[in-house]
Amino acid sequence: MLARAERLSAGARAMLDAVSVFPRRADAWALQGLCGVASAGQLAECVANGLLDDLGDGYAFRHDIARRAIEMMLTTSHRRQFNQRALAALLENGDVSTGRLVHHAVEAHNLAAVRELAPIAAREASRVGAHRDAAGYYEIALQQADSLPVIERAALYESHAFECHLIGKIDDALAAQGQARRLHQADGNRLKEGDSLRWLSRLSEMGDDREAAAAFGAEAVAMLEAAPAGPELAMAYSNLSHLAMLSERVEDTLFYGEKAAALAARMNRPDIASHALNNVGCVEQWLNPDAGRLRLDQSLEIALQGNFQEHAARAFTNRACFEITQMSYDAVRPVLESGIHYCTENDLGTWRDYLRGMLADVQLRQGQWDEAAATASDVIDNERTTTVGRFPALLALAKLRLRRGDPSAEPLFAEMARLVGSGGDLQMLSSYAALMAEQAWLGLADRQEALALITRAETPVRSRAHVGELALWRTLLSPDMPAGDTAEMATPYRLLLTGDWRSASALWSELNAPYERGLALILGDDEGQRLALDIFDGLGARPAAQRLRDIMRKNGVGGIARGPRRSTRANLAGLTLRQMQVLQLIERGLSNKRIAEQLTISPKTVDHHVSAVLGKLDAVSRGEATAAARDSGLL
Repeated sequence: MLARAERLSAGARAMLDAVSVFPRRADAWALQGLCGVASAGQLAECVANGLLDDLGDGYAFRHDIARRAIEMMLTTSHRRQFNQRALAALLENGDVSTGRLVHHAVEAHNLAAVRELAPIAAREASRVGAHRDAAGYYEIALQQADSLPVIERAALYESHAFECHLIGKIDDALAAQGQARRLHQADGNRLKEGDSLRWLSRLSEMGDDREAAAAFGAEAVAMLEAAPAGPELAMAYSNLSHLAMLSERVEDTLFYGEKAAALAARMNRPDIASHALNNVGCVEQWLNPDAGRLRLDQSLEIALQGNFQEHAARAFTNRACFEITQMSYDAVRPVLESGIHYCTENDLGTWRDYLRGMLADVQLRQGQWDEAAATASDVIDNERTTTVGRFPALLALAKLRLRRGDPSAEPLFAEMARLVGSGGDLQMLSSYAALMAEQAWLGLADRQEALALITRAETPVRSRAHVGELALWRTLLSPDMPAGDTAEMATPYRLLLTGDWRSASALWSELNAPYERGLALILGDDEGQRLALDIFDGLGARPAAQRLRDIMRKNGVGGIARGPRRSTRANLAGLTLRQMQVLQLIERGLSNKRIAEQLTISPKTVDHHVSAVLGKLDAVSRGEATAAARDSGLL
C-alpha cells in the first residue's frame, strides 16, 4: 500500500494525505474546500490506484489501518495544518456534528476551539444517550480547562463525573467529583460544595464503600441545612433516604424521602420527586405492597416523561426488585426486558448489567438454567462491568454452578466473599448467606459457619422472601432448631415451615420454581421426596439429588431410584449446537484455550460451555462426559 502511495503524482499524494486526517470518511465538499477544484482529478488517481473508495458523495480508505499508516507519516506541522484546514471547511457546513469538529480541533492543536467545542459535543452526546462519548469529550475539555474560571472548571468536572458514573467508571467519577468539590471549597461556595458532597456519597455507595457514603451524605446535609433550602438540600435528603433504603431502615427512608419530596414539590423539581418516590416505594413494599408498587410506577413515569435517564434506570431496577421480592416471577419479566432495553439504548452500562443479572436469577429460579448461564456469563465476562452491576450475575452464576456440581463455582464464591467482607449491603449479605448455607447442606462448606452467617444476615433483614429463605436453610442444616417467627415470611416459606409442605410445593409449582419446589418436598413424606428426586434429576441438579438420596437411605426409605443412566442422561441432555461442538473438541483432547481458538470465542465462554456440558451429562470430569456421550451415540 505504501509503495502504491509513493507512485502517485505529487498532487494526488497530497490529496491522499489530506483524506487521511478524516476518520471513517471525507466528504467531497469538505475536500473541495480543503484542496480546491483540482481535487477531483487527484482523488480519481487515488481511486484508480486502489487506495481510496469513491462513495459517491465522499471518499474513504479501503482499510482504516491504511489510513492510519498514511496519517502517521505526516509531520506534526503538516498534520496540524491539514486538520486546521479540515476544521475550517467543516465549520462552513452547519450540519456537521460537533464531535467531528472536536476531533479536528484537537489534532490541529487549536486549543481555543477545543475549549469551545468539546463541552458542546459532550452535551449533545449525553442528550442522545451516548454517555461514553460524552465522558470522552468532557475529558478532552478538561485537558484544556486550566485557564477557565473556577466555576466553569468545577462544572466541567461535575459533568465528567456524571457521565463516568453512568457508564460504570466509578473511580474516574469519584476523582472528578473530588476535584469539583475542592474547587467549590476554594471558591467559598458552600452550596455547591454541599452538592458535591452529596454526589461523593452517591458515588461511594456505587463503589461499594458504604462507610464513606454515609459520612459524605451526613456532611452534605449538615452543610446544606445551614444555607437557604434549595434543590441541593432536597437531593441530599433523598440521598440519605436512598442509603437508608439500602440498609432496610424503613423509618429513616420514609422520613428523609418525604422531606425530599416536599421540597421537590415546592421547587417544581420532578427529577428529585422521582428519586424520592423511588426510595419510599421500595420500603413501602413491607408496609403496603400496593402503595409501594404505585409509588415506584409514579417514579418511573416521571423519569421517562422528563428524560431523567439515571432516575429511569434506577426506577426500572427497583420496580423489578419489588416484584422479585414479592415472588412475582412472571410479572417481573416485562419490567426487566423493558429496563434492559432502555439502559442499552441510553448507554447506561451499570444499570443494564444489574438488570441482566436479575434476569439471570429469575431464569435460574424458573428452571431455565442454560439461559441463566448465558445471561449471567455475558455480564461476568465484560471487563467493564462495575462491582455493583456485577453482583446479581455473580450470584446467579455461582448458584447455578453449585447446583450443577461444577467445581468452577469456587472462584465465584471467593469473589462474593470479598465483596460481602468489604461491607456490601444487606441484600448482598443475605443472598451470600443463603448460598453458603446451600453449599454447607450439600456437604461442601462448614455447617456451623453457615449457621452463624444466617444469624448475622437475618437479624436486620426485612424482606419476606429473604427471611423465609434463610429460615428454610437453617431448618435444612439443623432440623431441631426452631423456624422462628413465620408470620413475616413469604407465603411458600411460611406454609413449609409450619408443616404444610404440600401447599408450599403447590405454590412453588404455580410460581414455576422447580428447584425451590424440590427443596420443599424434601421436608415431605416418602412420595414427596421421590418427586423431589425426579425434579432434581430433571434439572441436572446432581449434588442436591445425591444429598437427598443420602437422607432417604439414612431414614430407611427403600427402592430409591439411582438416577438416570449415563446413556439416558446424554440422550435427554438437550445439548445446544455450540455445546455439541465443544463436546466434540473435548473428546479430541483439546484444552479450553485451544477450543476457544477453534471456535473463535473467548476462553471464558468456553469455560461456561464446558460447565453446561458437564452439568447436562451429570458428569464430574471431561472424561466422564465424553464416555456418556459415546454410550448414547452422541459421539
